[in-house]
Amino acid sequence: MRTLRGKIAAGDKVRLIVDDGQFTKAWTVEGFRVFPENATGPDVQGILALDQDGLTSAWDAGDSRQIGWSWFYVAELPGTGGGDTGGFIVPNHIVVRDLWLENFSAVPMNYLIDVRPTTITEDQAVLALLQERSQDDL
Repeated sequence: MRTLRGKIAAGDKVRLIVDDGQFTKAWTVEGFRVFPENATGPDVQGILALDQDGLTSAWDAGDSRQIGWSWFYVAELPGTGGGDTGGFIVPNHIVVRDLWLENFSAVPMNYLIDVRPTTITEDQAVLALLQERSQDDL
């Protein structure tokens, strides 16, 4: 397992290079978490995508380029007595090229992305590359 980590400026988008140039070497995203600079807030939200065009400042599970969504709310939520953190990852999604990350919060955001190396066949690699594209992106 490998962990990609860092900090991204408010409203910024970054490319996380995981492509090593070997067509049959891929990655499976197993974890995606975001959190603010300190435990007192403010709140942060992030999107993990396979293509820069998938970073739309809005969570869209219908966009095949978006594969992860994460949040960290520090402020007290009504009826909870505290904040909230969580996210979603498209299960068993293979990443052949690069990942893209967007912070569409008003403050800097820290991130941790857990990826596992995966060896795939050439046929699986072609299918994964096709899945990285959106239907309206071709």
